[in-house]
Formats: sequence, C-alpha cells, structure tokens
Amino acid sequence: MEEKDNKIRSIIDYKEKLRWLRNRRVLTVAAIVILVLAAAFGIRGFLLYRTFGSYEVTSSDLEKDTLSSGYVKLENYIFRYGISGASLMDGEGKELWSVAFSMEKPEVEVCGGAVAVYEQGGTSIRTFNVDGQQGEMTTPYPIRKAKAAEQGVAAAILEDGDNTWLKYYSTDGTEIASFRTQIDSPGYPMDLSLSPDGMTMAVAYVYPENGQIRSQIAFYNFGSAGKNQKDNLVKAVSYDNLIIPQLDYVNDKVCVAYTEDGFLVFEGTASPEETVRVQESQAILSVCKNSSYVAMVVRSGDDVSPYTLKLYSISGREIFQENFSFSYEDMGIDNNRILLWNRGEFAVYNFSGIQKFQGAMEEGQIQNILGLGREKYLGILDQGLVYMKLR
Repeated sequence: MEEKDNKIRSIIDYKEKLRWLRNRRVLTVAAIVILVLAAAFGIRGFLLYRTFGSYEVTSSDLEKDTLSSGYVKLENYIFRYGISGASLMDGEGKELWSVAFSMEKPEVEVCGGAVAVYEQGGTSIRTFNVDGQQGEMTTPYPIRKAKAAEQGVAAAILEDGDNTWLKYYSTDGTEIASFRTQIDSPGYPMDLSLSPDGMTMAVAYVYPENGQIRSQIAFYNFGSAGKNQKDNLVKAVSYDNLIIPQLDYVNDKVCVAYTEDGFLVFEGTASPEETVRVQESQAILSVCKNSSYVAMVVRSGDDVSPYTLKLYSISGREIFQENFSFSYEDMGIDNNRILLWNRGEFAVYNFSGIQKFQGAMEEGQIQNILGLGREKYLGILDQGLVYMKLR
C-alpha cells in the first residue's frame, strides 16, 4: 500500500514539475517577446525622433554640367535631361544608360514610373522609363505640356492660334485620339494627366460663363467604358470660381486635382466620382505629392513662424501640421521625407512632422535636392552634384 502511495506521489510530483516547467517556459517566451517588442519600439522611436546636425559628402561630381541640365527622381534612380539627351544614374552616380537627342527647351513631367521629355514650344516628345526610351512622337503644333503613361504612350496640349489641341499618341507616334478645344467649348486646357495604364485621361479646363470663371474636369476612357461615348468622354464635373492648374493620377483609378485652395480626389474609371475635398483657409504657397501623400506649405498668420507645413493622405486625412520660419524657395517629397530648400540651405522633415535636419549647403548654391533613402541625398548645385548623408 505504501509503495502504491509512493508511486502516486511520484506521478503527482512529476505532473507538478511539468506544469512548473510549462509555466516557466511560457513566462520566458513572454519575457522574450516583451523585450523584443520593447527593443523594436525603442529603435523605431529612436529613428523617428533622431535629428542630425550635419552631413558628410560621400562623393561629388563638381565637373557635371547642371546649368543646362535638369535632374528628377524616377523610381529609385536619377533621371538627367538636357538639350543634347537624357540619361539614368543610380544612387551612387553611375550612369546606367543614355539617349542622345536635340531639344532647344526641354521640359520634363514625371508620371509614376514614366517620364515625358518634350520641347517647350517645339514639336518633339520622348517617353522613358527606367529601362530606357519607350516612345518618340512628333506633333503638328507647338507643345505646351505633355505627360506619359507607364507603357510609353503620351498625351499633349498643343497650341494652334485660337484653337488648342489635345492629342494622345502611341509609342511609335501614331495618334490614338485627337480633340480640338476652344475657350468657350469646352474651355482652355490648364493641365492633363494619364492613368499609369494609359486607359484614362483627365483634363482640367477653364472657361468664362456669365462673367464668372468656371472650371471643368473631364475624364476620357479609352477602354470599353468609353468606346461608345462621344470623344470617349465618360464624366465631366464643373466648379464655379475655381482654378485647377494641375492634375495627377496616382494609380490607375485615383486622380488628384490641385486647386487654388486645396485638392480634390476622384476615384473610378468608367465614371469617376469626387471622394475627397480638402480646402485650406490660408493661402497655399507650395504643393508636392507622391502616390500616397500630399504635402503643402500655407501661410501660418504668425510673424515668428510665418509658414505651416502640412501633410495629408490621399484619403484627405491630415497627418500633421508644423509651423516653421525657414525661408524656403522650393520643396519636394521623397522616401518618406519632405525637403525644403533655398539657394544656401535645406531642411528635412519626416512624415511625423519632425525636423530631421536644417543647415547650410557648404559646397555651392542649391538648384534642387533629391532623396536617395536612408538619410542620403543628392544636392544639385550650380557647381555640380554632391552626394551626401546626414550625420
């Protein structure tokens, strides 16, 4: 009997040990998880709130011609264009390809993963992506503006005396569509934009009516939704006393219209609908955007910090607003950073409104600043190019 009791006690003791080990294991795992999460949040907080007091130049090319060339960001690369051609560079300045052409006054429009280079007042358009040239077009009238879609097609506003033309071209220069516009019908085109897939085109018109200025955004669909509609027009929306100087498709279904006092967002392809309207009470001084956010600077009304930097999501939600006094001349948005600069210095903000850096550019006068990721930046100066990293 005693032997049986001893066996029972041994079994009970064994089960207690198992339960104790199991609880200890759970507590150990929980402690490790807590420590990992604490470390992760600590690192995230450090990166979020970390600021920088200076920068180091990692490389430079002060012999590069920047006065007759322009530089823009194309995906994760640097696209250079000028009167004699275009080229693509990686984040270290290595040239990946180049294309020769001749344009007296080249202008550029970046549209997602595509870029249109066109001759302002001329008749030549070339489209590119990161792989190289995709299309080449010649227009019958002088070009005022041109934009591209990702497969290399392009749409352009052309000036012809009292008439203005909208023309849409395939990559080989063949006309896909052509519309003539006049100031009274449907109006003067301020801007246009192609969806990345090239299936939808939005055009912002301005026209007089009963002594007032009105604007209209017209959507043209070149797929099944628009094939039975006159001029492929599937939707037109009008606004009183409003100027819409810029349109941008951020994806195949979402178009952002920038107004004098904010921005509008339209969604859809067959019959786009206005889903967001953001209006600012103060004067808007500058706007920049990427595929997910719109950043703008407005008057603050404060003499000490006369500017307010604001960031909105495409859905219209305000992410932050931050007053500042930095006397900037231009701005950009890239790699979750907002960049502000003048000829002599630049400032960097993250998407939480924290100023990561503000300081002077010691190597020369700034034309432009482009983000290269991981606190790396390219300074396009009057004297050449400077690659730098904040520290």
